[in-house]
Amino acid sequence: MLLQLVTALAALAGAACSLLAEGSGAGAASGILPFTAGGFIYLGTVSVIPEILRNSGPAQALLQLLALLAGVAMMLLIAHYE
Repeated sequence: MLLQLVTALAALAGAACSLLAEGSGAGAASGILPFTAGGFIYLGTVSVIPEILRNSGPAQALLQLLALLAGVAMMLLIAHYE
């Protein structure tokens, strides 16, 4: 429960920082967005890749890994053309 509380407080702090940085212009967003995207990619790979390797055969694991990489590539495309 303590870790859940710490996670909730971090989410609240992140929301407060984003609201405070809203009027700061593109400079603040250009620093926050890569940090946030990196966090999502890290959490996704840390939780998904071991599960893929543990519960599926080699062909299925390769397909799922390619799908994960395709998702990362889509995020890069969206960030590039936004």
